Amino acid sequence: MAAIKKSSFWHTRKNIIPNNAAAAELLGVNVSEIERMDKEGAPKAMERLILLWDSKHINDPEWQGWYFSRGALVHKKSRWRPENLLAARREAERIGQLEAEIHKLYSLAGLIKITKRLIKKRN
Repeated sequence: MAAIKKSSFWHTRKNIIPNNAAAAELLGVNVSEIERMDKEGAPKAMERLILLWDSKHINDPEWQGWYFSRGALVHKKSRWRPENLLAARREAERIGQLEAEIHKLYSLAGLIKITKRLIKKRN
């Protein structure tokens, strides 16, 4: 059985939007049209639209090298999804709270409190 030759559209689309229904929604066509374009090719505008959708660069000098791709923030080879960013924020807040607690413990009042607890344990 001979392999079916795929169009350049298919190669571009499969790497970016592997789901036929999602590709059809993005391009404003039905799934059977996506399947036809996979086999026969598609207008260059369709391929360019997928490529444009894939990489949305941030137009700000401080964000140079960062862009959005497939629902993630990307820089070099690192990808951050929204849930990763929210988890990192919660972790940073937790670390800040722990550092504040440690700072309180090393204050004069904190050292006195620790000393009192140690004396109670010895007795």
